[in-house]
Amino acid sequence: MPESLSILKFSGVIDVRSIQKPFQAIKKAAASGRDIQIDLAAVTEIDITFVQLIESARRSAAQAGLGLSLIQPASGMVLATLREGGFLSEPPDARTQFWTGQGQAAS
Repeated sequence: MPESLSILKFSGVIDVRSIQKPFQAIKKAAASGRDIQIDLAAVTEIDITFVQLIESARRSAAQAGLGLSLIQPASGMVLATLREGGFLSEPPDARTQFWTGQGQAAS
């Protein structure tokens, strides 16, 4: 793993009752000045609180000149929550592209 990259792996249920741990992890990673990649593959359930946290982190990272990306596009429960919460738009805007990987070059 390059020194300029922090990878955060989240798992299980992330909701309003458990948001503090992901918040602290993102805050610590951002303070390191490294680009951040988020792995959501093991997340089984989320609520809108987690989506709002990631959206806030995405905007803050951009303002600080840091990269924040998902290791893989949102799927399953995460994608369902994004749809239900109205976070995805047609045509895709920057937020939708972040979550779905649309318009991003393949690595």
